[in-house]
Amino acid sequence: MNKKAFAILLFFFASLGFYACKDVINEVPETSFTTTPYELTDFGTLLPRANLPEDNKLTNEGVQLGRMLFYDPILSADSTQSCASCHNQKDAFTDNGRRLSIGIRGLEGTRNSMPIFNMMWHLDGFFWDGRADILRHLVPIPIEDPLEMDETIGNVLVKLNNSEIYKEQFNKAFGTEEIDEELLGKAVEQFMLSIISVGAKYDRVKLGLDTFTNQERLGQVIFNEEAIPLSEEKNPNTPINYGGDCFHCHGGDLFMRREYLCNGLPPNIGDDKGRGGFNGNPLDDFSFKTPTLRNLELTAPYMHDGRFNTLEEVVQHYLSPMDDSRCDLSNSPNMHALKDSVYLSEAHKAALVAFLRTLTDESLLTDERHSNPFK
Repeated sequence: MNKKAFAILLFFFASLGFYACKDVINEVPETSFTTTPYELTDFGTLLPRANLPEDNKLTNEGVQLGRMLFYDPILSADSTQSCASCHNQKDAFTDNGRRLSIGIRGLEGTRNSMPIFNMMWHLDGFFWDGRADILRHLVPIPIEDPLEMDETIGNVLVKLNNSEIYKEQFNKAFGTEEIDEELLGKAVEQFMLSIISVGAKYDRVKLGLDTFTNQERLGQVIFNEEAIPLSEEKNPNTPINYGGDCFHCHGGDLFMRREYLCNGLPPNIGDDKGRGGFNGNPLDDFSFKTPTLRNLELTAPYMHDGRFNTLEEVVQHYLSPMDDSRCDLSNSPNMHALKDSVYLSEAHKAALVAFLRTLTDESLLTDERHSNPFK
């Protein structure tokens, strides 16, 4: 090959290399973002192993974004009501002592507002009837409920996508400024999963940092003992009649049970069939989610319809003859004893309530990580 041909060939390959490099230079690099893992409250051995979604790991950025959304009334149709309006931190994330929550139109809902701490241990659905299978799917329901925020998800997404602040925050948390329903749910899910209550006197006693009073210790025994029907007890005033049978439905350190159960409540508001009304299974009629007893002192009124104002009323309900005609007994394990009227003396009732008050976590009410970020 002569020198001229070699030079032409060399120029040809150099040109190919130049344009190849040029194409690489002109390629748009993929957007990358970095998040910081969120450090959960250390619950050590006080609570069971956590259940966190693999596809929505908690990050500082995601939790902060969810916190903003939780407290922002932008989610409601008239921008007057937020999630926190019915889940107030000072009331252990319940609704200010209201029996039924009130929406933006001034209309009452049909059920009592449930507390939203320790949500990562809920594996059986959300709401009193379990209509939301996972936590992020809970988010759109109150937004679109005409008795609550009375908005559409479409309108919420328009508002969020028109907000430079939220586009920036979603980009930090999820690496995109395109806000959709899935990311909205994931953000709020992260914040709610971060709310852990494990600072009650009960927890301090378990750690050896505090001790129960004699009354509280007696109440714990009553809570964890089998009920003894009055008909089977020769002398109802003897100390052997301790059992309150509470632990069957509210046992363990979470003080809750995964099942939806019927507890013999007579009809009150309408004819709310609970779980059965949602899934259409008559065996689940009048069965409701078994809530945690943690922070019970702060979450009155009680039951799905808020019919009881005090813990004493709740205890008395479970000690009174119950109407099991609306319950499928195979799906109501507590009814076998409670329907026969269980006896506790006045002193034992007071002891049981005293123990329940040891489940109150005052630190939850002021923890800045869960407070309104706009104040």
